[in-house]
Amino acid sequence: MSEIPTNIGIKELLTEFSPNIAKQAIASSGADKELKGTEFSLVVEVSGDKYSYQVKDGLDFNITEGDLDSPLVRVKITKDNLEKMIATNSLDMLLGIQSDLNRQKYNVLKALKGSFTAELINDDGSVTSIETIFNNAAEPKATFKMKTADSIALVRKETNPVNLFMSGGMKIEGDMAFAMSTQPLFT
Repeated sequence: MSEIPTNIGIKELLTEFSPNIAKQAIASSGADKELKGTEFSLVVEVSGDKYSYQVKDGLDFNITEGDLDSPLVRVKITKDNLEKMIATNSLDMLLGIQSDLNRQKYNVLKALKGSFTAELINDDGSVTSIETIFNNAAEPKATFKMKTADSIALVRKETNPVNLFMSGGMKIEGDMAFAMSTQPLFT
C-alpha cells in the first residue's frame, strides 16, 4: 500500500487519497477488465460521519458524504481509532480490500451475509476496533483478534489467514463458519 502522509485529514483520506490508491491498484493489476459489469458499494462510518462509495466497472468511483441504503459493505470505526491508524501508518486493514478488489473478491463480498469485528492490538497495548457488515446482515458475527502488525502482514499477503490462525497470531470468536467464509478476502 502506498505511503500515506501521517498528517492527512480523515475527509481527505476517505474522499481523495483512498479512492485514488484503489483506482491505481485496480488498474495496475488489470482487475478493471474482470470487474466490467460490476457495482460495488461501501459506506465508511467514522464516529457517525459517513462516506459513501459507489464503484462501477472497477474504476468509475462516485464518492459522497452521507449514507447509502443497502451498501455491499459497511465499515465502522471511531474517529480516535482512525486518527491513530493514520498517525502510525497502519491503515492496511481498513483500506486494503478495496485496493485489492478483483472479480473473485467481488463475488465473495456479494455472497457474504454477516459481520465481523477486527480487534487490532497496537504496539502500545491499545486496541483498534473495526466493524465490517456485509449486505446489511448483523448476524452471523465473528471477532478476529490479532496484533496490528499481523493484520498489516495479512493484508499485504505476507501471511495468510490459516497460517496466522494456526500459529496463534489470530484468535477468532463467534461464528467460525462465517469467519472461514471471509478467508478469500485476505488471500
